[in-house]
Amino acid sequence: QAPAPSSDTGDIPDGQGNDFTVPAGAVRFPWNYNNADKVVPITPQSKNGGWAMSPDQQCMPNSWCPYACESGYYSAQWDPTALLYNGAGSMNGGLYADGNGKLTKPDPSKPFCSPGMFNAAIKNTLGQSVSACQTVYPGNEAMIIPSVASAGGSVDLNVVPHTYWLGTSSQFYVNLAGSTGDQCIWGNADKPVGNWAPFIFGGGQGADGITYISVQYNPLYTSVGFKTTDAYNVKIQCESGQCNFPTGGECKCEKGVCSVDNGCTVGLPD
Repeated sequence: QAPAPSSDTGDIPDGQGNDFTVPAGAVRFPWNYNNADKVVPITPQSKNGGWAMSPDQQCMPNSWCPYACESGYYSAQWDPTALLYNGAGSMNGGLYADGNGKLTKPDPSKPFCSPGMFNAAIKNTLGQSVSACQTVYPGNEAMIIPSVASAGGSVDLNVVPHTYWLGTSSQFYVNLAGSTGDQCIWGNADKPVGNWAPFIFGGGQGADGITYISVQYNPLYTSVGFKTTDAYNVKIQCESGQCNFPTGGECKCEKGVCSVDNGCTVGLPD
């Protein structure tokens, strides 16, 4: 199936023939699958209807409605007046729906999805797939944007540039082996998925031009009795360039212990 035409000019699609859920009074998701804008629908048959919102949330008039992008790409649209990390506007990502439900693109000069740094990826040496679940921010911070590394395969991480909203970085909750995008959900304490996943990865470019990649065990995972020794091993490796490692020369979490207490970070100069 050929991708739908790209709409980088600021034009917002009209649904592209999708059959996604649109609850009464809600605003329809503008894209279909496999669109040229690299937008990815999230749980389109739930109430959110494709928007990067929790399944029981809806894009309503007079509100901001976030959307997700393909692995390696980030949403380049957000409320330009949102200037507080946790205050007013911190959920205002994506497109704005006015009182009539008409969607507008806050910065028509930018695409819907922009390429990230493309300098970090998950290389999966396990015999099962693993999903990394990015949080929506600005947005409700739910870990619902999936990047799935197949068994023996790899997937790009969305490492955002320093020009991203307020200089914030990307955060990923990384599930156990055997996981798919279906486990990129706000979970419960009885299952180690989503916000209860064993690992948290971080990635972003600092104002100094250095890309920072981090790994740690998820405190929520251990707080309810799940064992870090039950998880696979994770190691940050430098494929090229001169990476800056912590004291000790490595950054890994293996057999339940990280090489630096509470996790570690590696820097990759531009």
